[in-house]
Amino acid sequence: MASVEAEYENGVLRPMRPLHLQPGERVHIIVKRQPDASRWNLERLANVSDDERELAAAGIDDWARSLQDEDNR
Repeated sequence: MASVEAEYENGVLRPMRPLHLQPGERVHIIVKRQPDASRWNLERLANVSDDERELAAAGIDDWARSLQDEDNR
């Protein structure tokens, strides 16, 4: 198993370094996109309402309690 950076162009993934594979060998690929600030609306993400903060905090607290309950069983 290896992690290899690749570039996508015209429907083809091109590894950034040689791969030690036999011609015709099949592989399983998992694609993980590189972080790209142009895909994020940072201004929108920075403007979180108080209601959203409260809901997020409540969700985290509920999640932590459920984990604690599982550990206590």
